[in-house]
Parts: sequence; C-alpha cells; structure tokens
Amino acid sequence: MRKKTNRRGAFSLKWELIGIVMACWILPVAIFGGAAGYYIYRGIDRQISNTITASANNSVKITLNQIDSAISASRYASYNGSVQSAYRDYLKTQDAMALYDKITEFLSKQYKYDDSFLLTMLYFCDKPDRVYYTYHETYSGVLKYQEKVHSMVRNLSRTLGTNVGFLNVQGSVYMVRNIVDDNYRTYAVLTMQLNPKTMFGSIANVAWETDASLWLNSTKVVLKGEELAPESLGISLAQKGLFYRNSGNRSYVFGMNPGQDYRFSYVIGVNSAPLARELSGFKNMLIEILIFAVPLLAMVVWFFTRNITAPVKRLMDRNRAIEDGEFGIQINDRFHSSEFQYLANSFNSMSYKLKYQFERIYKEELALRDARIKALQSQINPHFLNNTLEIINWEARLADNVKVSRMIEALSTMLDAAIDRRGKPMVHLSEEMMYADAYLYIISERFGKRLTVQKEVDPSAVDEYVPRLILQPVLENAVEHGIQQRQKGEIQIRAFYEDNALILEVENDSALSPEDRAKIEELLSGNGSLENESSCNIGIRNVNQRLKIIFGDGSGLTIIMNSKDHTLARIVIANVQSKQ
Repeated sequence: MRKKTNRRGAFSLKWELIGIVMACWILPVAIFGGAAGYYIYRGIDRQISNTITASANNSVKITLNQIDSAISASRYASYNGSVQSAYRDYLKTQDAMALYDKITEFLSKQYKYDDSFLLTMLYFCDKPDRVYYTYHETYSGVLKYQEKVHSMVRNLSRTLGTNVGFLNVQGSVYMVRNIVDDNYRTYAVLTMQLNPKTMFGSIANVAWETDASLWLNSTKVVLKGEELAPESLGISLAQKGLFYRNSGNRSYVFGMNPGQDYRFSYVIGVNSAPLARELSGFKNMLIEILIFAVPLLAMVVWFFTRNITAPVKRLMDRNRAIEDGEFGIQINDRFHSSEFQYLANSFNSMSYKLKYQFERIYKEELALRDARIKALQSQINPHFLNNTLEIINWEARLADNVKVSRMIEALSTMLDAAIDRRGKPMVHLSEEMMYADAYLYIISERFGKRLTVQKEVDPSAVDEYVPRLILQPVLENAVEHGIQQRQKGEIQIRAFYEDNALILEVENDSALSPEDRAKIEELLSGNGSLENESSCNIGIRNVNQRLKIIFGDGSGLTIIMNSKDHTLARIVIANVQSKQ
C-alpha cells in the first residue's frame, strides 16, 4: 500500500501514528514489561526484606527500652534507701511484723502496678527462707517461685555482685539483682518475674514472623514457634547489630545488642512462602497483560484513525482550499468529538470572517486612496494658518502691543498641540502643563483679575507621559460651566501620585446642579447621542474614553462635588509610563 504524503513530502499523521505504534508499542511493551516485571519483582523482594528488617529493628528497640526500664526500676530498691532503713530498724528492734509491713508496702507501691513485672520478691541474706513479695495477677506465681525458683536465685545471686542476672524456669523469666548497702555489701536479693507480653510482645509481633528466640545474657527464652539454635543455622550472635539472611522460603533476622548490665541477643524466623506465591501471581498477571496488549493496540489505531486522523484530514483539505483562494468555504461534516466539532465551527466562522474582511479591506483601500489624496491637498492649511499667525504676531510686536502678541503666541501653542505635527499622542506632563498654561493665559485675558489660577504639581511627576491635550478639555469645561456663568472664580490644578497612579485634578469653586450631574453621568458612561452636544461636552467624553483605551479600565475621568461644594474633575492614570 502506498503511503500518502502531504504537499511538503512528509508522511501523514495516520501513517506516522501506525509506524510509531508498531515500532514503539509491541517491542517496547514486551521489553519494558519484562524488565519492569523483573525489577518490580526484585523491588518487592527488597521491600519485603526492608519491611521485615525495619519491623524487627523497631521491635528490638522497644524491647531494649523495656529491659532498660525494668533494670532501672530494680536499681531503685538499692538507691531509695527504704529497704535498708527498714532492715536497720529491724536489727535494732527485732520487730519482724514491722519489717514485713514496711517491705511489703515498699514492694507493692513500687512494683505491683508496673506492667513489666508479674511478681516481685525480696529476701534478706541473713534470713533467706523468709521471702517478702507482691504479685500482679495470681498467687500461684509465688508458690512456683518458692518451690522451684528460690534456690536457683540464691545460687545465682552469689555470682552477680552489682550486676543483674536472668533465669528461665519452665518458661517464666526472672530478673535477679543484689541489694547492697553504702559499702557495696549485699544484704538482700530482689527477684522480678518479667511480664512477657510487656517486655517481649513487640519481638513476638514482627512482620510474617513464625519463630522467635532470644537470650538475656546466656538465658534463653523461646517466644514463639520452635526453638532456634544459632549454631545449626550457621548464625553468629557475637557481632553487634541487626542482620538479615534469606534461605529459600525462610528468612532470619538476628543480632546482638550489648547493654550496660546485660547482653541481648535474638534470632527471628520469617516464612516468606505466602509472599512468594503472591509474587508468582503477579508474574502471571504481567504475562496476561502483555498478551492482551495486542488487541488493545489494534483498537487504539482504529480509534485514532476514526476520531483524529480523519477529522484532521478534512480540516487540512478545507485549509488547502482557503490557501487556493476559496474564501468562505465551509465544513459541513458532523464530528464525533466535541473538540473537533468546535474546531470545525471555529473554522467556518473564521472562513466567513476572512471573506468579509477581504471584501471590507478592498473597499477601505479604495476609500483610503481617496482620503490620502484629500489629505495631501489639505496639508497646506495648517501651515498657512501658522504662517498667518506669525505675520500677525510680528505686526503686533512692531506696534509694541505685547498683550496681543502673547495671546497670539498662546494661540499658536494651542494650535501646535492640536495639529500634532510630530505624531506623538503621548507627551510629558510638563509639556501638557505648557498647553494648559497657554489656554489659561488666553482665558485670563478675558476675565482679568476675576479669574484666579493655582497650581500644585509634584516635581517628580513632570516627566511622566500623559495623553496630549488631556487637561485642556477639562479646563474648558470648568470655564464654560463654572467660571463663565458667574464671570469670576478660582481654578486649582493639582498633579500628584496616589496608590501607584498619577492623579490630575482640576477644581473650580462653582457647584454642580442636578441637571449638570445627570449630563456628566451620561457623557462619561458613553451613553446617549453627541449629535447636538457642544464641543466642550464632546471633549469631556473624549478624555474619559482615551484614558480607558490607553491605560485600561482602572483609569478615567470623574467629575464630582467635593466636601467644599466645589466641582472637582479627577483624572486617574493607573499605569503611568516613564517613557513613550
């Protein structure tokens, strides 16, 4: 089959898609799927080992904290002094009942409600057969201790000195500590039966654990499952730290942590067979996904061809028609995709507008040609007017009529501003103030001393650019609607910054009537016809519209009554420019 190409010789989108999918789907999916399966499998296996190691590490830390806490609690019997004080009193008074009450009260207060201990016993070395005790749950533990453990504790205590020792008797774990006096002589022995749930519960709950054995010094404790012997497993517990070993479907976490008064060792067995079965299921699922990828590939190609390449081809054909000059051509197809339907509707609208624009531009070109001819013919008029004013000005100077000369110069300045020969719609505020001064000079000659003008201009604002002749229409409005009616008045011109905006204000001491306010609102809103309006009113609307067009909606002109009942025209230039 011959592959279709576009006008520039490139393959069409359809064939590019098919080639890319064929080259970059089946083979990469197979390769990457296999590689991903391998690395995911390895990653899961690594994650399993990390999870087991982390779980064991946390459990060991919790157990070590429990053992350290229990050892600290056992030291309290020596450091507190209550036992030694009670024993000294007994040696003086030989009151056995008082000694019993004091020792029993001490043991009960310190250890009875401590979850780390099931049973706490104490005896004095000179009377080893009299045992003082407190228990956490049942009295049977006391009987077991007296019958089977007490003799072993006596033998162990002789070897301890100030260290702590451990015994495992029929699954019950005991911690033994000698109580010494100020001269470090042993006068009593404290024995505590450890609560396995509190002390070793975290070790028994390591993730996927099946067996767990631990050693307190050389005392072995089987927490869960079968007894684990390090020698038969080829494991050494001599090195400090936590280690992980994988052996078939079984894994082992083991290690040793030396404490200040003891050495804690452990071996934990983990069965990973259920996890291996889950991983095997994952591999089968990955193979099935690869098999189903082929029909999915065919569906993707069909869907893409029907819903993308076919609509794109129709759009391309219509675009080529516009390139050939068929402006206004339309797409009448209905597409399944809302996006392509939107593009078709937009194309139809664009094609219609393009036809309309070409027709309009053709007509405008004809009109513009005639307008340019008329403009060339009228260019002489401003020059003629300026030259005439200059001749009149010289005549006034020769006649020594300074007043007329200055008025002519002011009028010439206003004329230059209106003509804008340089073609600069934006001028510095200083130049705009010059045009305003020229206008006010002519007006002041009309009113004389009856007109007062005051100016407050921020020196830092004179270099800001403002639209040309933005102040003159506002000043003219103040004169026509305020000063002229009373034949006198005061005008204040201010320029300053406010909230990152340049503000120009023109204030006159006349008031606004309700009719004036309604007219101003109509002019500034842009509503209403200007057919019968004066040039002054047209100028006010023009100022507001120019400001909004150039600087945006945040700018504009407002005319209001201020707190002094004066008319205040306020020009806001929201985005002042430091250069044109």
